[in-house]
Amino acid sequence: MKIVITGGTGLVGRYLSICFKSDEVVVLSRKDCDITVFESVRKLFYRIMPDVVVHLAAFTDVDLSEKDPVSAFKVNVSGTNNVALVCKKIDAYIVYVSTDFVFDGKKKMPYSEKDIPEPISIYGKTKFEGERVIANNCKKYCIVRTSRVFGRDGNNFASNLPKRLLQRERMYVTTDLITSPTYAKDLAEGLLRIMEARFCGILHFSNSGHCSWYDFASCVCRYLGLKKDLLVPLSIKDFPQSIAERPPFSALDTSFFTENFYRPRSWQQALEEYLEEEFSQKI
Repeated sequence: MKIVITGGTGLVGRYLSICFKSDEVVVLSRKDCDITVFESVRKLFYRIMPDVVVHLAAFTDVDLSEKDPVSAFKVNVSGTNNVALVCKKIDAYIVYVSTDFVFDGKKKMPYSEKDIPEPISIYGKTKFEGERVIANNCKKYCIVRTSRVFGRDGNNFASNLPKRLLQRERMYVTTDLITSPTYAKDLAEGLLRIMEARFCGILHFSNSGHCSWYDFASCVCRYLGLKKDLLVPLSIKDFPQSIAERPPFSALDTSFFTENFYRPRSWQQALEEYLEEEFSQKI
């Protein structure tokens, strides 16, 4: 089996790529393949002829997407369309990683695969359009929605939060955005199982449970032995530099994944393992 991972040098791609033998997987960075150029995708994929494509490459900066919607659309929609068309031509199975931001957050219970997406940000809208591109063009596909991914060397708030707190930096954290944290290591394992089963359709994957950013940060402080006075709780309405509208409640219901595979461990267990592996020696 030959696997291609677009965006493979990113957070999730790094965890996923080590699950395979070196001769099984081709890890593509932006330099290796510009997904926004059809010929770049076509030539490379036809040379590799992958059986499976995990499409992780994306424009993920939520606030920058509001400032630069053209770039977000170019990568998340046009780029995904290029990957989908080539996968269809070579009959490859594709796994497309999407986001909880396809929902508007008005629901008070975790979102299931049956809920209708109503994105409220440019990022969410382009990722949902990416989902439609995959579903409309590919015969063999799985759309995997996830949320608040954290892990080693991640270039995002959740991943960097422990390091910044250890440096005694005061952190603004919201109390009214509820999501499902996801350890990139666990997401990689989930994607691996999906690929092995060639599951087709839509699945939600995150660690079990949900919380606010304040709850998440409080758990980090407790494990690292830090005082919670480093945390400044506030509403997203008062959050500095926030541009994009975010769903207030976008926790994911993973019961369908559990029915087909296994029950993901809790976000607290996953977070503690991450902190133990990456930060215990720095305390």
